[in-house]
Amino acid sequence: MRIGNSSFFVAEACEYFDSFLRFNPLVGIILNVESDHLDYFKTLDHIYHSFHAFAERIPKSGLLVINQDIENLETITKGLDCCVETFGFHSGAHWQARDIVHHEDGNSSFDVYYKNEKFMPIQLQVPGEHNIANALGAIAAAHFLKISNGDCTAGLAHFSGTQRRFQKKGIKSGVTVIDDYAHHPTEIKATLAAVKNIKHNTTWCIFQPHTFSRTKFLFDEFGKSFRDADEIIIADIYAARETDDGSIHAKTLAERISKEGKSARYLGGFSNIVSYLNAHCHAGDLVLTVGAGDVYKIGEKFLED
Repeated sequence: MRIGNSSFFVAEACEYFDSFLRFNPLVGIILNVESDHLDYFKTLDHIYHSFHAFAERIPKSGLLVINQDIENLETITKGLDCCVETFGFHSGAHWQARDIVHHEDGNSSFDVYYKNEKFMPIQLQVPGEHNIANALGAIAAAHFLKISNGDCTAGLAHFSGTQRRFQKKGIKSGVTVIDDYAHHPTEIKATLAAVKNIKHNTTWCIFQPHTFSRTKFLFDEFGKSFRDADEIIIADIYAARETDDGSIHAKTLAERISKEGKSARYLGGFSNIVSYLNAHCHAGDLVLTVGAGDVYKIGEKFLED
């Protein structure tokens, strides 16, 4: 299926199994580089090597746009033929967001600076600093492709998000339900940080771990990822492509989160979780379903009951 009539083709690439090395982009945007997919990648150095290989596929006439906050950035950018531009929130980045204002609905407005000169104001309809960073990357790519500032401003102002990315599912008895695809510790922290900018009472986070291997490899990181949630419920691990060998269980993760001084519990199946939410949520609360599996069904069932 082809959407639109532009000569540009935009694709979201994944590093899993080095699948992104099949692309030959004119412009590449790297948002983050972290330990993940450790059932394939053996070490973090292996991951960095793959991202460097991806960047090398960009031609001399192209552009690599990369997050300033990536540790050991030069490991990815060294020896590249293409132009490299960074984005972020700190001095030194080519593209910076300054004078950020978080509004009551969680959305943000800010000024974009390019090489320390004010470039344009931006209003987003999606919450969270991670989306501000995403916008900077998109603006950098658009500028390179000679897309006008006006088109960038209008496009970002009208973009209200995508399915399963901080998607508002509905409101029941004053309780707001939001669903998000976050399945890595850093993604969870970013999503919960975005929730803090929305006016509400208690934050209920229902997390469904995605794959047994990821849960085991990042166990301690997951344990520390829910500090901005008030109440955490852990659903059964979503197996996806894997089989359960009995070495990890959702209950164990709930116990690990509890060691951080958080209110975390394992309740078993979806119906048990929905029943618990019905009994304990109050008007003004926010229920956040998180994970790459079918955890969204919990929020949908809660809204239906």
